Amino acid sequence: MKKIIPVLILLLAAGAVFAASGCVRGNVIPLFDDELPAIEADPDVHLKVTAAGEPEIIYTPPVGSGGYRYGPSIIYYADGSCDAWFSTNGSLGEWDWISVRHSDNGFDFGDERVVLVPNPNSMDKYSCCDPGVVYFGGYYYLGYTSTIEGLRGGVNNNVFVARSKNAFGPYEKWNGEGWGGDPAPIIYYDEHDLQYGAGEPSFVVVGDTLYMYYTWACPEGNYTRVSTSDTAEDWPARLQYRGVAVTKHDSQDSSDMVYSEDTGKFMAFMTQKRFSAESGIAVYESEDGISFYQTDFVRKDLYAYCHNMGIAKRPDGHIQFKDKLFVGYAFSDGASGNWGKWATAVQEIDIETYEGAPVFSPDSDRSVIKDDYFREIDTSKPIAISATTRIVERYLSTQYSDVSIIWFDSALGGHAIEDTKNIKFYGYDKTMLAFSKNEMQLLGKPGFTVVKVKYKGFESFFYVYVLDYQDEPMDDYNKTVVDFRPVKELYEVDLANNHRPQIRGLITFSDKTWGEIFNENELISVKKFPVTFESSDTKIAKVSDRGVVIPVAPGEVTVKVTVCGERSFEVKVVVKDSRE
Repeated sequence: MKKIIPVLILLLAAGAVFAASGCVRGNVIPLFDDELPAIEADPDVHLKVTAAGEPEIIYTPPVGSGGYRYGPSIIYYADGSCDAWFSTNGSLGEWDWISVRHSDNGFDFGDERVVLVPNPNSMDKYSCCDPGVVYFGGYYYLGYTSTIEGLRGGVNNNVFVARSKNAFGPYEKWNGEGWGGDPAPIIYYDEHDLQYGAGEPSFVVVGDTLYMYYTWACPEGNYTRVSTSDTAEDWPARLQYRGVAVTKHDSQDSSDMVYSEDTGKFMAFMTQKRFSAESGIAVYESEDGISFYQTDFVRKDLYAYCHNMGIAKRPDGHIQFKDKLFVGYAFSDGASGNWGKWATAVQEIDIETYEGAPVFSPDSDRSVIKDDYFREIDTSKPIAISATTRIVERYLSTQYSDVSIIWFDSALGGHAIEDTKNIKFYGYDKTMLAFSKNEMQLLGKPGFTVVKVKYKGFESFFYVYVLDYQDEPMDDYNKTVVDFRPVKELYEVDLANNHRPQIRGLITFSDKTWGEIFNENELISVKKFPVTFESSDTKIAKVSDRGVVIPVAPGEVTVKVTVCGERSFEVKVVVKDSRE
């Protein structure tokens, strides 16, 4: 076995609150200029990863409470500094937010800042989580997971992306045609709605090609898929599905990918046997970035009950063995009452290369169970601000209204802002509203506007609906359908596999609420808003009452989708048979 270089990898687990140092980075980013010449990957050369020393815990959840910063996405720079994005628990009914920290030296991280939250009443309304970050073309692109399904345990997820010229924001979301406003998925999950769906993105740029990896969990299995595009600013519009990168097994979770310039290989890292006493890190390799195969499963000296790790990388997703690398994973003691109460560890590892067939670590190696990790944490500094209500509804008859803005500490506890004179409201329609301190005045014009808020360097936003007297309040009573349109206009299904798409419609009601509609959706009453699906040729494809396409023979059909027997749209379904 030939040793290349010992690499220091800091395993940053969920919930990390770092020592206060470093600062928010400006727009001058110290990029690398030492990229190695491209080489052809050798399928007979593999990488061996081993832990070097005991983990060091650098964060724990607060005593008597939950907390996490799982699934970190970590970018390091040529000057030795780095930025790390985390999933943090959310507030105000939103499950997860995304925060970021900067480190000047790769070890001591500065103050935390929440940089991405859901847009109210939109396709990402419940969460922004599972960050995956890449930098190219002058922008940080922050991929994330979200859903509009709030009653069934985080199912039916999609992949979204936002961008910013600064790691600490502000970020603008991809809206389906450009950047800004309410988000649209860049990867839309179109199979059975009770499954996890798509999410947990990871990015790598090689040459002029962007590789995007993401989870796809459906009735047929649990996969990491890959799509590619060019690197123009509107790349989300041109993503092309390339295939399955990893078929997961043995309770593996999200994959984080890097490109090794020293070997010309793509590498994937993920936790395996997650949330168990036998958990560890699975290592995968690929010569083409599309098809990966497992080469190791590392457990020795890692903390048990780990999950959702991230690999430190250069801004474009590359690594060199000479670099100082970081990785993150969440862990706990496995106690049944400690779900969502995950701690953080740091640890060195060594990387070696060897030739021949992959050699796995011995089965006798085991991870280490660590308990009693809860500590008191500093909650004196803000990490975010927000209005206490993200959707504000007022009738024209309400001339004045208070808007309460609060700040959040690192445990996501909310606190009133006393010096309201320092709160700035901006970006709203000034023909509708006016603000004085935290008092909002209605100016007699109904409509909708987005209000942005700034306080001591922190920014947030909320939506304001000014309703006329005949408008319905935003509730579930007496509402009617005002718009009904397809989520997708083309569905493809192959007789050679078991993946079956589900046709759904986007419905908007008179009370300004909306959602994806298909039969048996708890959010929208089936009895009041039934949906029917009619195939133009059932000898080619049928559609179930739930909207699932059932292919019969190769060909094309049109499916008419109708709600309440009144409003309709049509989509095309193409049935293929790749066995022919």
